[in-house]
Amino acid sequence: MIRHIIMFKFKDVQNDSERIEKAERIKASFGQLQKSIPVVKSYEIAVNSRKTEFSYDVAIISEYTNWDDLKIYLNHPEHQKAIGLCKDIQKEKAVIDYEF
Repeated sequence: MIRHIIMFKFKDVQNDSERIEKAERIKASFGQLQKSIPVVKSYEIAVNSRKTEFSYDVAIISEYTNWDDLKIYLNHPEHQKAIGLCKDIQKEKAVIDYEF
């Protein structure tokens, strides 16, 4: 199995309300992908509840049977559409992909 984790840290956020609005937009855009992309075995979107200087704001944790399925997910039109819907959110991102 492959686990794909991507984390986002919002840039230029003025307050918690703006942070929550951006997090909710990511959840709304990516939240239905498990239903529309059959290769996704598990999908979770987590919004950070505790703010530290090292914290990221949102994480998406997903699982796939193999590396080919992860590639299918990454290139799937619905995934690309979700990326487009959130492209204007200024953010840093970190990604880790590993077998387990």
